[in-house]
Amino acid sequence: MIVLRLNHQQRDFLQTVVDRDAHLGDIGDLVRAALRDAPAHVPSGETPPARREPPRRTPVRRHLLEPGTGKAFEVDAGQVIRISQIAGHQCVDLNVFSRRDGRERLHVGRTRGMQGQRPGPGDVLWSNAPWERPIMAIAGGTATTDTRFPFCSRLIYSAFFGLHNRTNCEEIQNEAQREYGLSPWDIHESLNLFMHTGTGPGGEAVIRRNRARPGDHIEFVALLDLLVVPNVCGDDVTNCSNFGMRQVAVTIEQGRPADAELARTARNRAAILGLPPAREVPGARPLRRDPGFVPAFPHLPLRRADVPVEVGEALTHRFTRARNLDLYAADDDALRDITLSWAIERLGAFTGNG
Repeated sequence: MIVLRLNHQQRDFLQTVVDRDAHLGDIGDLVRAALRDAPAHVPSGETPPARREPPRRTPVRRHLLEPGTGKAFEVDAGQVIRISQIAGHQCVDLNVFSRRDGRERLHVGRTRGMQGQRPGPGDVLWSNAPWERPIMAIAGGTATTDTRFPFCSRLIYSAFFGLHNRTNCEEIQNEAQREYGLSPWDIHESLNLFMHTGTGPGGEAVIRRNRARPGDHIEFVALLDLLVVPNVCGDDVTNCSNFGMRQVAVTIEQGRPADAELARTARNRAAILGLPPAREVPGARPLRRDPGFVPAFPHLPLRRADVPVEVGEALTHRFTRARNLDLYAADDDALRDITLSWAIERLGAFTGNG
């Protein structure tokens, strides 16, 4: 007997696959089929990079973001905001707005054009037109970033998985930013943090398994007074966050002289020939917190929905050979990866999206 550890919406997804496949009687059949087809894992042999601790600064605020939630944080110019992994493997979506005028916000496309597909330490994040200026500098850390993939939404899960009414980044972000009067149409394309992307055989962009480890982090220096809104990615059925949702930590600290110097250098490097004159846009829309705001994130709480599965000695041995020890210390995580990966491939065979 093994136990597949799931939440209720993951179990609903597996039931969707079972309902479409005449060869499967229940989720236990699906798990056994996934184990029979699982290839032996080949260790990568890679040595993880050395852990780098963030520098010591004066703390201002620390907050734990729970799965399925986000939070809007006021970050003053010169302050540093750090987003850190706790358990690892968790993708985070990031939206950023000017507090002086909420119409100015992070422009991921302009950032991609100016800094590349995966901005990192020493790069800046750019705002939208007509402002088009650096608003944050990446101070350091160990996170991977991505500017190519859009946030997940109801559309993605409906179109590709046949799933409805489940956690997704769009609705999480909308609820988090509502605290400061921002409406659903104010959401912008997110900067993806801790997302491990690559290039597929046809040159297409692909999302690979998440390699973020506990303690991995990314730090930003605010160049303006900002509203910074990270959210825990709502995807728990693909490898974007390795088939789960986990807490992440957000820390705001007072910047040091070294942080200010890094920000100046990053800004000057990004616009080596200079920036256009600052443009004042009439009708500024200052962002202020609603003191009566009470968060009401949709599709929560996530409920445990474990599935016990009878397996014989042969499948137990196959699981031992197939589990990805490069990523997972726990068998629960490895079994969930094998099962949900197989289910996605099986669903794709039925829908033509495989």
